[in-house]
Amino acid sequence: MARGLQQGIGSITVLIVFVGLWLVSTVLLVLLYTNQEELRVETARLQEDNERLISRAERSSVQLFQSAKAGGPTVVGLLEGARSEIAELATGESSDDAVTVRNKLDETLQAIRDDRLVPNPADFEDVSYDEGLTMLYETFAAEKAKHGDAEERVAELQAEVDRLVEANTEQRSNFDRRARELGDQLAEVDQDRARYRNERDEEMARLARDFESHREQSTADLTRERQHNAALEQHQRQLQDRFTALQEKFAGLLTKPEELSTARQPDGRILTAIPGDDVVYVNLGRKHKLVRGLEFAVYSASSGIPADGRAKARIEVVSMDAESAECKINGLAPNEVILEGDLIANPIYDPDRPVTFVVAGKFDLDHDGTTDPDGAATIESMITHWGGTVSGELTALTDFMVLGQAPRRPRHVAEGSSQQAQRAQAMQQAVDRYEETVAAARTLAVPVLTQEVFLNFLGYTGRYASR
Repeated sequence: MARGLQQGIGSITVLIVFVGLWLVSTVLLVLLYTNQEELRVETARLQEDNERLISRAERSSVQLFQSAKAGGPTVVGLLEGARSEIAELATGESSDDAVTVRNKLDETLQAIRDDRLVPNPADFEDVSYDEGLTMLYETFAAEKAKHGDAEERVAELQAEVDRLVEANTEQRSNFDRRARELGDQLAEVDQDRARYRNERDEEMARLARDFESHREQSTADLTRERQHNAALEQHQRQLQDRFTALQEKFAGLLTKPEELSTARQPDGRILTAIPGDDVVYVNLGRKHKLVRGLEFAVYSASSGIPADGRAKARIEVVSMDAESAECKINGLAPNEVILEGDLIANPIYDPDRPVTFVVAGKFDLDHDGTTDPDGAATIESMITHWGGTVSGELTALTDFMVLGQAPRRPRHVAEGSSQQAQRAQAMQQAVDRYEETVAAARTLAVPVLTQEVFLNFLGYTGRYASR
């Protein structure tokens, strides 16, 4: 806008100059008639001066001069009117000159830069009045549109708020109603609780009375039961003493263990045997709970199983069917032959139940004159391998006791170390256990098998020929 004002003032100035030149040109034309040569020269000089005063692009300002009339607005008046109108449009003050207009515009631009309210202050640099007004209008139109959108959004939000307020009011009403209902229910619950407490207290008092009555009755019953149990225990001790005396008496009437028939009962017979063959067949099979690897001692059918258990052969089950089994001969005594009908037996084998053994004492299985450290464990392993069980306690239900040599008694040492005393005490305890076990077997009439007799009944004798 300021630039346009300056251009307008420059145009007026040029117009004035142009008018002056025109007057000069007129005078020169008059003089031309008097002195054409001088006029021609002067005209050329004036044209040259005129070119220096106004350009061809600036000659459009001559219209202002054409608008001036005699007795009417002068060129200066027109220029002053244009300046006043431009100043009025630019600053609102018609009296402002071009410098004042420019200064006010610079102050406004500096305020825009200093206040930092406009995102891009450079957009307002060298902006004309029309451009500035257009920018203001576009900005106003955009803000108006945003304001309209905002008002619509506010209206929508207000409608949503109204709906939420209405829903909240309804919820509050429902909450108040529910609170009243819960209050009524709580009052009923309090009444029921008070009634329950009264009933509970009465019931507790009744239970306490009943408990006290039952406790007194139970105490009396317990006293009677204790007296009765004491009488029964005394009677039981008397019966136990009588039973022990009868057992000892009965044990004295029995034959010795190796003569008992329980250890000499055959388990089966030889079905087929061919002299010279290494295989025989027995009348026991899978239904008799036979297993592969089970061994039997073989005895003559005519002489039966002797008291010492010495057998003429030892056989091992290698295969079986339901009723019979094939056995290989693992050992055969010299001058002996396995015949059909011979008896077979293994004191550990029992198809109906596991046979219970108790192993006590020391054993010399390799016959070197010295007891083996693991001799008892080897005997126990043989028993469990053929399906028997080994018990650590001898009772009336024990089937056999395998008895080894008695543990060595400790030598009496007057003085010695604590380790020697502990070792001697352990040895004495082993001797005591051994003697107690032997005495219990004698009292309970449990058959006692020595190491040699036990191995004989299993068919392990040293008189077999190698096969």
